[in-house]
Amino acid sequence: MRERNPFILADLIRIRADEKPDLDVLTFEHMSLDGGATPDEVRTYADLQIRANRIAAELIARAMAPGDRFAIMMRNHPEFVEAMIAASITGCVFVPIDPRTRGEKLAFLLSNSESRGIFCADYCAQEIVAIRDSCPKLEWILCLESGESEVPTPMDLPDLLPLAEVLDRDAESVDSRVDDVSAPLQIIYTSGTTGDPKGIVGDHMRMGGTGMLGGIFGYQEDERPYTGLSFTHNNAQATALAPALMSGYRAVLSRRFTKSKLWDVCRRYGCTSFSLVGGMATAIYSEPRREKKMWSPPSSLGIPASSMPRISSPTAARVWNRISSPDSSRWSKKFPRPLPRNPRSACSRIASSGAWIRFTLEADAGYRSGLGDQPEFGMPSYEDAAHVSWGELAVEGKGAGARQ
Repeated sequence: MRERNPFILADLIRIRADEKPDLDVLTFEHMSLDGGATPDEVRTYADLQIRANRIAAELIARAMAPGDRFAIMMRNHPEFVEAMIAASITGCVFVPIDPRTRGEKLAFLLSNSESRGIFCADYCAQEIVAIRDSCPKLEWILCLESGESEVPTPMDLPDLLPLAEVLDRDAESVDSRVDDVSAPLQIIYTSGTTGDPKGIVGDHMRMGGTGMLGGIFGYQEDERPYTGLSFTHNNAQATALAPALMSGYRAVLSRRFTKSKLWDVCRRYGCTSFSLVGGMATAIYSEPRREKKMWSPPSSLGIPASSMPRISSPTAARVWNRISSPDSSRWSKKFPRPLPRNPRSACSRIASSGAWIRFTLEADAGYRSGLGDQPEFGMPSYEDAAHVSWGELAVEGKGAGARQ
C-alpha cells in the first residue's frame, strides 16, 4: 500500500479523518440563510470521508474513469466539497460552474469540458434540462434538494436522480486512484469577457499547495476563516476552504455572499478572517452604521488598497491585498488541450502571475509580514510589510517580483 500524500485531496481527508475524525472542520451556517430557522450543516473530517466515499462509489458504478470530467453547479453546500473529494478519490476532474449560468454559456461549459455528468442543486435543474440536447456527452444528473422554499422540487424532470439516494447508501471503501500530485483535479473557467471562457486546469498539487496558504496569510492555530464567496471561484478555495481542510481551521461558510449579515455571522461564530473581491468592500462599508460597536476581524481584501473605503472607527484589523490571477499564461491551459503534468506547486504558480503584499493599518503598523523565504513552495521573499493609512497607499517595502 502506497504512503498517503497530504497534497492529494483524497489522501488529506483520510489522514485527517484518522487523526481527528470529530473535528468540525466546516460549518455551513444557516443564520444568513433563514435566520437560523434550520440547523447549520456541520461536517467533520469523518463525515467528509464517509460521504465523499459514497459519491466516489457512485462515480465508479457509472464507469467514470480517471481523467473523466463532471461538473458541479450549486451554491456553497457541503455536497460541493464532498464531490470535490470524490473526484480526487476516483481520479476524475471536477468542473465548478457558477449556479447563475444559463443558456448557451452553460451548454458551452459542459460541452467544452466534455463533462459526462453533473452534480447540481434543484434551483439549477431547469436550466440544465433546457440545454440537455446541446450536450450529447452529458450522461447523468445528480440533483441536490436545497430546501430553499422558493425552489420547486424538480425530481419529476427527465433524467434527474436525487443525490440524497447516493449519500444515504452505504458503500465499500474506495481505494484512491491518484498517486501523482500532477494529475489534474479541476478545471476552472474564466468569465469569458474577451471571448469564449477558457478552462484552466489545476492539478492536485495546486489544491494541496493552496491549502498551505493559511501559513502565508498568518493564520493561527485557532483561526476561523469565513467566506460567502462561491466555491466555483479561486478566492473562496484559496482563503478559506483549502486552508481549512489542510490545517483544520474550522471554516465558516455561507451559501451565498451577504453584505448585511456578514458582521453578524462573524461575531456569532467567532470568525477571525474573511475575504472580499471587487466592489464587495464598498458594499459592506456602505451599510448603515449601527449603534452597537462592530468588531472587525482580520480581512483579506482582493482589491487595490488605494480603492479601499475610509474606515471610520479604530481597528486592529490586518488587511491583505492579494494580487494574483488564476489564468496566468505561465500555467493556464485552454481546455481541451492535453492536461498538464507539471510538478510545480500552486504557490509558485500563483506568485508567477502577480505578487503577495501584506498591508496593515496604522493601528497595527508594527506588524511584520513574516513571509520570509519559502523555497519549498517557490514563494518570493518579502522583508517588509506595506502599510495602508486609512485608504492611502504607501508601499514601504517590497520583494522581488512585487508590484504596486
